[in-house]
Amino acid sequence: MPKISVIIPVYNCEKYISETLDSVIAQTFTDWEAICVNDGSIDDSLKILKQYAKRDKRIRIIDQKNRGVVIARNNAISKSKSDLIYPLDGDDIIKPDCLEKLYNKITNSNYRVVMSNVRTFGKINGFFKQPKLNKLQMYGWHECCIISALFYKSDFLKFGGYCKDFNGYGGDDMDYWLNYIDNNLPMIRLNDILFLYRTKEDKESLWKNYPFQERIRRHEYKEQKLMEKHPKMKKWVRLYKFINGKICRFFFRIQDGYIKIFKIPVIPVYKWRKK
Repeated sequence: MPKISVIIPVYNCEKYISETLDSVIAQTFTDWEAICVNDGSIDDSLKILKQYAKRDKRIRIIDQKNRGVVIARNNAISKSKSDLIYPLDGDDIIKPDCLEKLYNKITNSNYRVVMSNVRTFGKINGFFKQPKLNKLQMYGWHECCIISALFYKSDFLKFGGYCKDFNGYGGDDMDYWLNYIDNNLPMIRLNDILFLYRTKEDKESLWKNYPFQERIRRHEYKEQKLMEKHPKMKKWVRLYKFINGKICRFFFRIQDGYIKIFKIPVIPVYKWRKK
C-alpha cells in the first residue's frame, strides 16, 4: 500500500499536466500513488494521462463527466489506498523533496496537516503570502490557503470531505481547512518553499472572466455559507475586518512609534510580494 496518495483533478490541462506529473515522478520520496481525475476534459488531457499511466504504474486514472473540482477530488480520495492525502492541481508543480519533507514532518509529530511555503510562477513570479494558521487569520482572511497540503484520510472522512456547496467557487477548499481550526487540531507550515503555484493570463482565469457583480455575488455566497458551517468564525471576521479597516490602518500608520513600543501586531492586507 502506498504511503501517500497524490490527488490530481484535471480539466483541460493539456498545456500543463505533463509538467505537473513530471514533478511528481521526480520526487525523492517514491512510495506514492497519483490518482488523476479527468473531469470531462475536451482537449488532449486524457490522452496525455494515459501515456503517463502506461509509463508509470503508480499513476491511476479516473475518467468522469464534468462535475467540478470538488466532486473530482472527493471521488479520487474515496478510491485512494493511502493513509495520507496530498491534493495537487493539474497545472501546479512541486519541488523534488516536497513529499519527503512533508511526510517526515507529519509522521514524526502530532500535526494533522503539514504544508509548505509557496512561490508563484508564470504571469506573476514571487512569494505567495498565506495566512498564519491561527483563528484570527484563518477565520478572518479565509481566501488564501493553498489546496496542496499533506493530511490524514481519516480526518477527511470524519469531516465529510470537501463540501459540494463550494463546488465551482474560488477557494473551494477553505471550508475544509476551517474544520481543523474549529476543532483546534494542530497544523504547521514549513518554511521551505516546496510548492509552485502557476499564475495565468486573465483570459485563462475563470474567476477573472466573471463580470464584477457576479464575483461579488459569489464572494458573498461563499462568506455566508462559511459562516453557516463555522459559526465560530463570525466574531473573528468582525475583528479581522476592524483591524484591517481604513480608519484603523491609518491610525496604526501615524502611531508607528506606539506600535513598536507596545508590540501591537498589524495584519497586512493581502498582496503579492514580487521578487
